[in-house]
Amino acid sequence: MMITVVGLGPGNGRFLTRAAWHILSQAEVVYLRTERHPAVADLPESVTRYSFDHIYESADSFAAVYAAIVAELLQHGQQAPLIYAVPGHPFVGESTVTRLVAEAKALGIRVESVAGLSFV
Repeated sequence: MMITVVGLGPGNGRFLTRAAWHILSQAEVVYLRTERHPAVADLPESVTRYSFDHIYESADSFAAVYAAIVAELLQHGQQAPLIYAVPGHPFVGESTVTRLVAEAKALGIRVESVAGLSFV
């Protein structure tokens, strides 16, 4: 199994890397850390979006939010490949991604990342 983490970049869909746009626009389902990001509105209507915003609204702490998100991603990731999209770059300020990578490795799930923005 595999989880692909895609960065949504710094703004709307115009700022996505080509690789990120290709993966996101070809997906059937995209899991979003949050739907509150400008690039989400630019995704094709054919892409089913599943947001974790409801967890932010009900959890007592960010640690609880991140743990719940990672647990759900791993549950789904053990059944089928999935795409998880996060604001910015997957490895800049994304606690869910670093935790996901560590826990997925322990379960034998491969994690790949695709930058949503370039560092130059």
